[in-house]
Amino acid sequence: MEVSKMLIAAGFAAALSLVAVAPARAGDLSGAQLTCYVDTFAFDVPQAQWCHSTWTPGTATNPSVAMFEVTGLAAGNYSFAWTDLETGQTPSGCGNAQYCIVPIATETRGDGEARARVVVTDTATGAQRSLDATAWYWDGYN
Repeated sequence: MEVSKMLIAAGFAAALSLVAVAPARAGDLSGAQLTCYVDTFAFDVPQAQWCHSTWTPGTATNPSVAMFEVTGLAAGNYSFAWTDLETGQTPSGCGNAQYCIVPIATETRGDGEARARVVVTDTATGAQRSLDATAWYWDGYN
């Protein structure tokens, strides 16, 4: 009796493994997000669309950098066009890559803000999506 139950369970598991998972569709950029974090001595975790950090002595450097990264893309080939929304220019060193690193300083040593936009293009289909994110860096000492 126990053997027949095991065979039924094994057969059910085998049938479930045959269920096809829908593949990601080319040109579907709906899951794409622009994440960011401000680099500190903590274990910084990227957040979608906005991020922040607070500087105090011994917790980070000031100035530091803000790291922007496109996440949530389906398998495929993409091109990336970055824009610094404060200057309207392509940030130095941010070419056709999935990430962009820009300098940032607290509001007492700069403006405390870095804003980025990236236009992601699926090179197979030509589909595009524009994504924005803002990083803030505050002075927690003064």
